[in-house]
Amino acid sequence: MIRNQDQLHNFSFTVIIALSFSIQSILCAQETFKDEQDQYGRVRQARENCAQQIDSLFKSVNITYPPREIVLVALKDEQLLELWAKQDSLETYTLVKTYKFTASSGTLGPKRKRGDLQIPEGFYHITDFNPVSNFHLSLQINYPNKSDRILGHENNLGGDIFIHGSMVTIGCIPIGDASIEELYIMCVDVKSYNNKNIPVYIFPSYMDSIGMAKLEHIARHDTLLLSFWENIKQGHDIFYLLHEKLNIQIDGRGTYLFLNNTNRYSWLTHYDEKNAIINRIKTPEGYERIPAQVGSFADWLRNLALKPDYPPVYLYTGNRKSYQDGHHAVIDIDIGSKDLQQCADAVIRLYAEYLYSRNEFDNIEFKITSGDIIKFRNWICGHRPSVNNNRITWAQTAPPDSSYSVLREYLDFVFTYAGTYSLSKQLQSVSDYNNMEIGNIFIQGGFPGHAVIILDLAINTQTGEKIFLIGQSYMPAQDIHILKNLYKPNFSPWYRTTLTDTLHTPQWNFTPLEGLIRAF
Repeated sequence: MIRNQDQLHNFSFTVIIALSFSIQSILCAQETFKDEQDQYGRVRQARENCAQQIDSLFKSVNITYPPREIVLVALKDEQLLELWAKQDSLETYTLVKTYKFTASSGTLGPKRKRGDLQIPEGFYHITDFNPVSNFHLSLQINYPNKSDRILGHENNLGGDIFIHGSMVTIGCIPIGDASIEELYIMCVDVKSYNNKNIPVYIFPSYMDSIGMAKLEHIARHDTLLLSFWENIKQGHDIFYLLHEKLNIQIDGRGTYLFLNNTNRYSWLTHYDEKNAIINRIKTPEGYERIPAQVGSFADWLRNLALKPDYPPVYLYTGNRKSYQDGHHAVIDIDIGSKDLQQCADAVIRLYAEYLYSRNEFDNIEFKITSGDIIKFRNWICGHRPSVNNNRITWAQTAPPDSSYSVLREYLDFVFTYAGTYSLSKQLQSVSDYNNMEIGNIFIQGGFPGHAVIILDLAINTQTGEKIFLIGQSYMPAQDIHILKNLYKPNFSPWYRTTLTDTLHTPQWNFTPLEGLIRAF
């Protein structure tokens, strides 16, 4: 109990001192790792050598330094180490720099035992920073991980795998002294900033179609190796598609499980492939779908989900469209709550959604009626436009953000000021409609005009004749739907390319056809 003023004074003084030390300890703890590393001469010298270069590097990719998070990706066959970074408030990573290995050992394939000279393959993170390494500076990874311990030689797995300087290696990843100085300082600063593990993904090579053909040849007599590569390819494809950090678990068999949401249709909470166009709408007898490259706009369009059964077309108001005889099916995509997503807007929406699903943010840009190009990148950076007397001015009024809600805000602005006239000016002409592709657009620009998009293509295996499906929205804003072919009902919903000079659709005739088919 405090009995007098002196005791109260002493108690208050003690509390203040304790609080001061406490706050000081917290502040010191926040900087402990960086401070601890900077006590070493090599680290201080590396920071002095690289500070200006690091600053310029991140400015060149519009990322504030230190970034929120980084990921390292190693590609053994190409002997490359990629540095990817993520800005605050953004979910996707940007490739910042690529380093060359200065040496390599072993062959393509995972490390399974001590002394096999192999650089590991799989999914790891940095566990230790060595500022007095025999190889200048080094970053240790957590080999063996759980998968390695299950699939490797028990009790003889080896260890001490590093990314380091110099030009020699036995199972590690050397990138030279100058490069490791730069990378080491960045890793120290990011670790100090967020105190999170820094992921390191190690692949045998780029695992695209060319890379996998080589790997499949190498593993043609080794089913276990091929199975392992097919497993880690899933992570490779997710990372290079989404540019997101992988959410990984490892099961009891040593298999990597990837839990990232790979839904390519961002507006859907659940995607049912049974309702995809490719599965719901069959080709006529004698026709086969034209192949589409996985991940292409064509592949994305023909896998759009349709609403179950054959529902009516609804307007943005929630009321039924008065004309219900022209559609074969309705695409499972929202309209929005405003009278915006009409014909050209539906085409813009689909293409923008596809690019967004691929994280190709810099390719999302559309011309509006004034002739201005409206770039999604501006929205991501927090800039917003104001329109006054058909002139656009920009101001930064929001924080950087690449979320889906920002895309929809951007599209609402584009829909407001774009139409068939501006879209027709942006698209490239297809000289011969017999060479049409999925994703091409029939468009008659004007006030009003109309646009429909080719959602799928098939070919007659005997004659080579192409047939196509087309989708549209209309005025007022309404469900995007697949059109019936009212002029060839026995062939509906498919349309033939053996047209004369007019494409007859239920609500618009495109004529003359010359110059009316366009492409992004």
